[in-house]
Amino acid sequence: MTELEVVNRSENRYRVGVRAFRLGQSWQPYPRLLELACSRLPRLAAATRASSVLAVPCDGHILIAAASLTRPEHELLLRPGSTVPQHIGRFSPGWQAAHGLVVTEAPIRVPTGETVGSIAAAAPRSSAALTEAVAHTARALGAALVTQSVAGP
Repeated sequence: MTELEVVNRSENRYRVGVRAFRLGQSWQPYPRLLELACSRLPRLAAATRASSVLAVPCDGHILIAAASLTRPEHELLLRPGSTVPQHIGRFSPGWQAAHGLVVTEAPIRVPTGETVGSIAAAAPRSSAALTEAVAHTARALGAALVTQSVAGP
C-alpha cells in the first residue's frame, strides 16, 4: 500500500497517502453536484444565518458532502465527510434533539424525479423563511444540474 501511495508510513504510524487523498478529493455524489453546491451553500448560510450542508445518502446514514458552517459548535457535527443518523431518509429527529438543532431539508431532484441529495440548514429553530430559502436552493441546484448536463462539461 505504501508503494502505491495509498498510505504513508512515518515511524510506527500510517496516514492517508497522496493517491488516496486525490481519489477522495475527486469523489462526486452526482456529476457536478459538489461544485454547484459549494457555490450556493455560503449564500444560503449568509442569508439564513444557519449552517448549510449538502447531504447525500450513504450506507444507511447521511453523509455531509459539503458545508458552509455558521457556528463553531457545528464543526464536529456537520463537517464534510461526517455522517449523521437518518430516519426515513432525513436527519434523525433524535440526533437533532440531542444536539439542540432543527434541521430544515429539501431534496435535490433531477428531471427523472430521482433525488440525488438534499440541501439542509441547521439552526436552533425553523421558520417559514428558512424553509423557503432551503427549498429554493435545492430547486436551483436541481435546475443547474439539468442545465449543466444539457450544456455538457
